[in-house]
Amino acid sequence: MTDGDRLFSKTDMIRSGDLFLSGRTGGVVGAVVPWRGAFAGVAPAHIFHYAGTDGLRIGNQSCRVAFVPGDADLAFFPILAACKPTDLAKPRLGEAILENAARRKVCRISDISWSITYVVLPPGDLPGPGDSGTPLLQEGKMVGMLLSINMHTCKGVAISSEMIKSVAERTD
Repeated sequence: MTDGDRLFSKTDMIRSGDLFLSGRTGGVVGAVVPWRGAFAGVAPAHIFHYAGTDGLRIGNQSCRVAFVPGDADLAFFPILAACKPTDLAKPRLGEAILENAARRKVCRISDISWSITYVVLPPGDLPGPGDSGTPLLQEGKMVGMLLSINMHTCKGVAISSEMIKSVAERTD
């Protein structure tokens, strides 16, 4: 299977790094996490605000965003198809990888807080539109989800896996 086949595969399991469509735009599934007795995909909420819809299509599934917390740029949507839960880990300073179904970029984590992780990106090959939600990986585990970049400083902001896990565990 090529990377292009994985983008919108009808038979593959939904997993972190897969691309989805929402309106006339799209994004990346940052993580697949246990959520309210089932599994949910997590992506940046700003994608859906920009698209003007809460609907999305991923794999062979169409669904709607079910939860957007007021304190984080996160959107949770139920996954009813086969999926692979994401291994989460705490971020640490040093080398990391931004990887989705279409691209892979080596970067470096330069600063960490409980909720936000800052990354330094390689000049000349920055993530672009459609890369929001790309998982930030260290040692094969997801440590953050790309939210935005500053093209002038070649730095990005990722929401930490700790924040994602904390929001997913809420019962409100």
